[in-house]
Amino acid sequence: MDLAAVNSAIFILVTLYYIGVALSIVHLIFKTDYNLTERLLWMVLLWVVPLLGLPAYWVFWKRRQA
Repeated sequence: MDLAAVNSAIFILVTLYYIGVALSIVHLIFKTDYNLTERLLWMVLLWVVPLLGLPAYWVFWKRRQA
C-alpha cells in the first residue's frame, strides 16, 4: 500500500469521525434535555477526546433514555 493511499484512508476516517461529532452536537443541542453545564461538558468531550467521546455520548444517551 503506498503512502498516498494511506493518507487518503486516514483523511476519510478523520472526516467521517468529525461528521459523526457534528451530528452528535446537533443532537445534543436540539434533542436532549441536558442543562447548559452538561451540554458544554459533552461538547468538550466530543471534540477533545478522539475515539472515546463519540461512542461515550451515544452509550450514555441510550442509558439515560432507558
